[in-house]
Amino acid sequence: MSQKMGIHEWSYHNDVSDDERYAVPWVAAELALSSIRVEVELGFDAATAFKEASRCLNCDVQTIFTRETCIECDACVDICPMDSITFTLGGTEEDLRTRLKAPALNHDQDLYISQNLKSGKVMVKDEDVCLHCGLCAERCPTGAWDMQKFLLNTAQAGAQCRDKQMSLHAGELA
Repeated sequence: MSQKMGIHEWSYHNDVSDDERYAVPWVAAELALSSIRVEVELGFDAATAFKEASRCLNCDVQTIFTRETCIECDACVDICPMDSITFTLGGTEEDLRTRLKAPALNHDQDLYISQNLKSGKVMVKDEDVCLHCGLCAERCPTGAWDMQKFLLNTAQAGAQCRDKQMSLHAGELA
C-alpha cells in the first residue's frame, strides 16, 4: 500500500534525524557472571524508552522502485541524505560495490539492483544505509520511487507449528 497521500504529504513522519541511540544499561560484570539467573540488561526507564522509540525509522515502510517510469534524472541521488542510491553500469554485486556513491560496508546485506534502465545503466540501492525517509519518492518527478507499507507475518512457535508426528511421540512420553 502506497504511503504517499498527496504532494509532499506522507502518512508517516519522514524527517531525517541524527539522534544518537541510547545504550541499554547493564548490571555490573561481576554480578552478571556470578549467577546464570542474573538478568544482564536492565532495560530503559520510561523516559529513555520513549526517547529511543521516537528514533523509529519506519522499518515497515519500504522503498519501491519502478524502472519503467524512471527517467534517470538523478533527483533521488541528489536528495538522499545517506548516498544510498547509485546509477551505474551493470555488473556483478562485488563489482557494483566498488562503484557505489557511498561504500557498502556491510557485505552481508544484499544490494537492491534494478534491471537495466533505458540508458543501459542499473539503479543500485544499499539497503544497509537507507533510512526509509521517503525523500527519494517525494523528489521523484515521475513517481518511479514509492514508499509502501508492508506487514510481515511470521510463524509462531506454538503447537500448530510443530510436526504432528513429534507431538504424538511427546504425548506418549508424558
